[in-house]
Amino acid sequence: MIPSAFAAEVDKQNPLQAADRAYYQGDLKKSVGLYQKAVAANPRDAAAWLSLGATYFEMREFDRAAESLKKAVEVDPKNREAYINLSVVYAEKDDFDGAVSYAQKAVKAAPKNASAYHTLGLAYEGMGEADKAVDAYKKGIQAAPPSSDLYLTLGNLYGKQGDFDDAIKAYEAAIKIDPKNIFAYSNLAYIYQEQDRHDRAISYFIRATEVEPKDALVWYDLGAAYNKKGDTAKAIEYFERSILVDPKSYKTCLSLAMAYEKERQLEKAAQFYVKAMSLTDDPRLKEAILRQITRASE
Repeated sequence: MIPSAFAAEVDKQNPLQAADRAYYQGDLKKSVGLYQKAVAANPRDAAAWLSLGATYFEMREFDRAAESLKKAVEVDPKNREAYINLSVVYAEKDDFDGAVSYAQKAVKAAPKNASAYHTLGLAYEGMGEADKAVDAYKKGIQAAPPSSDLYLTLGNLYGKQGDFDDAIKAYEAAIKIDPKNIFAYSNLAYIYQEQDRHDRAISYFIRATEVEPKDALVWYDLGAAYNKKGDTAKAIEYFERSILVDPKSYKTCLSLAMAYEKERQLEKAAQFYVKAMSLTDDPRLKEAILRQITRASE
């Protein structure tokens, strides 16, 4: 372990390194101060300005984040990451014209970078320009090395538009590039649920649990899919798996209670109704659960 006195001396000599360490330790206030020292010591350090802007963004100080990121591109006009971050900052400020403008600069600076096209598409989505967003994603897919995330986001947009066939194709392409893309499996399953193709939905939720068995949501989704199919016993099995991963999930406890009630396992149902009630502070939800418990006991 490095002696604290030695570490402090190193920090004085290299504020950028110290700032990075503070950032990754979650001490954003300290990291901002150290990044400020770093850019004061070397105003031509684009990386330091970029990191300062990213830290301000984490603190949700968007105007300061934009100011710092603009300094980064003044120093390095081809800094693709700074343009992408600026686009995200302007999107958070609900200035989608600005978000699009900076995303376009990111694409110009790095015409084969998937993240640049991804950011541009998201900015167009923010503007409500779905066709332009689709075009940006497709151009990114053609120009950049294969990107599972680009296909995933394209599939999400097709899904929002009700274009399920193209959404399925996009998600399948995302999985082909990255067989561990859990979101692509889950989103494919959601599409099949929308089409009442329950067995297909279940098969993709199962694959999602195989990819990430410690994700409570995919176990919950699998249980919900069986519930929609009418297989309450299987639904209970997978809701129970979900609750093992996340014992404090109000939604899962309530779903378990309702499933147990449907199976006439009233003691179990009451147990999970009470647990669900303990996990919410909303008086309306508590009252609704109490009514449900009363009804179940009748």
